[in-house]
Amino acid sequence: MNDKIFLDSNIIIYTYSATELNKQQISRDIISNADSFISTQVLQEVCNILMRKLKLNYCSYNCSN
Repeated sequence: MNDKIFLDSNIIIYTYSATELNKQQISRDIISNADSFISTQVLQEVCNILMRKLKLNYCSYNCSN
């Protein structure tokens, strides 16, 4: 399949899911194997969800402190 796929924020959020493992695997497969695109709006939505709802902190992954 050579379709171009626009990724919604839900697809990206499911890659972080610890409770929806089937959806997690499907979303990871889509991201890895598809000719996919993403908008800056979706990136902003994902950042907000990861920081507010999932309590992930950017600095805990990327800061040397």
